[in-house]
Amino acid sequence: MRITVDEAREYFRHPSQRVLETTPDNLPDVGFEYWASGPLCIVFHPSLYPDVWMGHTAAKPEGWGLLVPHAKKLLNEFWDEKMPHRIIGWTPEKNRAALAFVRRAGFVVDGRLPLPGGAVIMSGWSK
Repeated sequence: MRITVDEAREYFRHPSQRVLETTPDNLPDVGFEYWASGPLCIVFHPSLYPDVWMGHTAAKPEGWGLLVPHAKKLLNEFWDEKMPHRIIGWTPEKNRAALAFVRRAGFVVDGRLPLPGGAVIMSGWSK
């Protein structure tokens, strides 16, 4: 279900969920949608390509290892409401746990972005 940015802040409390300097206090609001199920929050925003949305996840530690059903539920709910062409996500190649999670949630690898600090795996999901 869709939640407010203020409701989403709790999902970013654990330091492991603070990627790219994101903190509970500086979560963006305009142009971003927050969706949550149980211990998982997915933040969606439009990508630069029409009808393609990017998703970012944040999870409460008590839900680690139990997130896949919540992810599938949220992806389907978001898809049914927005009807995008694709949902995309980028994951650092060195984050093996996150890559396993997105794969189990139904994402497929679209490509690999080589960067000096380590490659990023670009994945996509569609219904």
